[in-house]
Amino acid sequence: FQAHNIALGVVSGARRSEIETVLERAMLRNAFEIIVAAEDITHSKPSPEGYQRAIATFSSRYPDWNLQPHHCLAIEDSFPGLEAARSAQIPVVGVAHTYPFHMMQRRANWAVDNLEDLEVERLLEVFSSDSKNDPEDPNNKRLEVSALASRHE
Repeated sequence: FQAHNIALGVVSGARRSEIETVLERAMLRNAFEIIVAAEDITHSKPSPEGYQRAIATFSSRYPDWNLQPHHCLAIEDSFPGLEAARSAQIPVVGVAHTYPFHMMQRRANWAVDNLEDLEVERLLEVFSSDSKNDPEDPNNKRLEVSALASRHE
C-alpha cells in the first residue's frame, strides 16, 4: 500500500489503547495515519458513524482532496462492519475470516478469503474510472481507512 501512496487508517469499535497495542506489536503503527476508536464515536458498527468520522478526519487533514465516500474503500470481516461501510456509502471488500466467502460476497462489492488475497492492483482498478485523478501527480494520495481506500481529486 505504501508503494502505491495509499494512506491507511483504522475504524474499529475497540478502544484506542487496544488498537495501538496490536498495531505496535505487529510493527504496523506507522502504516496508519488515523485511528477512529470506540471513544471517538457514540454509536458503533453497524452505524456508519465511525466511517463518517474517518472521512471527516482525513478531509480536515487534506482539504484539497474533496474526499467523498465513493472515493473510499472499506475492508471488513463482519456483517456489522459491512453494513456500516455500505450505510456510509463506501464500497466494501468482505474478508471471509468470520463468515463463509459466499456470505461475504453477497453483502460486499467483492470478497476475498484472506487479507493476503487483497491485491493493490485490484484496489487501484476500482478507482481507474476516475479520470480526474492523475496517477503521475506526486501529490496524489489515496486513502484506506480500516478499510477506507481513496483517491483524491
